[in-house]
Amino acid sequence: MSDLQTRLTDLTRRLVGGPVHSAVVAVDWRGHGAAAAAAGVARHDSGSPMRVETQFHIASVAKPMTAALIFQAAEEGLLGREGIDARLIDTGVFPLEICRRLARIDGVSTGDRITLRHMLTHTSGLRDAQIDDGDVTSEGYGSRPAPNSIVGRRAADFQRHVEAVAAGRAPEPGLRTLKHWLPWDPARTDDADAGLVNYYLNVCGDHALWPPGEGFHYSDTAFTILALVAEKLLGASYHRLLRARLFDPLRMNDSFLEAHSDLDPSPWVREVSDCWAGEVPIVSYGVNVSNDWGGGGVVSTADDLNRFMRGLMEGRVYRRTETLKEMLRWQHPRGLSPRYAAVGNGVLNYSTPEGRTLIGHSGVWGGRMLSTPDGALVISGTVNTRAARADWIAEIADEVMRGT
Repeated sequence: MSDLQTRLTDLTRRLVGGPVHSAVVAVDWRGHGAAAAAAGVARHDSGSPMRVETQFHIASVAKPMTAALIFQAAEEGLLGREGIDARLIDTGVFPLEICRRLARIDGVSTGDRITLRHMLTHTSGLRDAQIDDGDVTSEGYGSRPAPNSIVGRRAADFQRHVEAVAAGRAPEPGLRTLKHWLPWDPARTDDADAGLVNYYLNVCGDHALWPPGEGFHYSDTAFTILALVAEKLLGASYHRLLRARLFDPLRMNDSFLEAHSDLDPSPWVREVSDCWAGEVPIVSYGVNVSNDWGGGGVVSTADDLNRFMRGLMEGRVYRRTETLKEMLRWQHPRGLSPRYAAVGNGVLNYSTPEGRTLIGHSGVWGGRMLSTPDGALVISGTVNTRAARADWIAEIADEVMRGT
């Protein structure tokens, strides 16, 4: 066993305990080799062990993939001379009146000023319907989901769902924990439950935070919209675009979109590990987590995430080197969360505890997909819990690279 493998195995085993039931980490370090390690129990219902090839919900780690599709569309001239500075209203994904409904402040719309770059950098002024509502953001509610957000509304049903499963009963039909979300239903614009964008329009649309470009606020809703833009411009469903343009070319054979899709995912489904909400094993308990779509509906593995990040950093995702440079154009907008050193276009910039820079993305279930700026080291994995320490994989990266 190589020194890298020995160290990674030990570091991964140390992650398990307390709120962490399982962990997997994969490292690909140019000039030093590759290693992967897993620990803990993957599934509550079967007791199967976590393996390096076990799939997991990556949540927001999928955002760079959605961004990559937008940049590919820009490279192909589908956004005109403006590229990602094209306005959402000019992409044709929504009618004029819907674009204007997306963002209003005191009855005045700012929706026709939102560009794709604004959404890619979380500076659109759009709230995050997953955890914000029209009255308060999650931050204003103590970093908990706002009461009228998608997750907030699901809370009561979540408890009923858990109680039923724990008692050996099937959860009652109609619970929000069983809802499989559509991204957007243009035929029912005034029905909040018709789709994710519908929910946003009817709960948050009248309460944009500020005009586009005037501040940072993380928004899953923006990335649901960006995936719809990719579909419109590139002429295929979001899952088919991921498959044809990213997963297949990069040999990400264990990745698929579990959220709404017109493509049967069964050829790529293996064993998907539990992600834990407190003491609830989400997958074993049958809780539906389709509520993030283009912002985080992908299931993958640590090795597949490294394949994506390696392909991105080595120039195999885009036709031109300038495109990656544009994606990695860093900003420091007003209100940028202190957990990020900077924000790019669909990617974030992090500082490790020892001061190294890593770029990539994190996810709510503890997933991480990161690279050094030169692409020499890529590191991905998960601890499968919302209770994850933010720096857990950055600490491993520091440990691995220490002394080099």
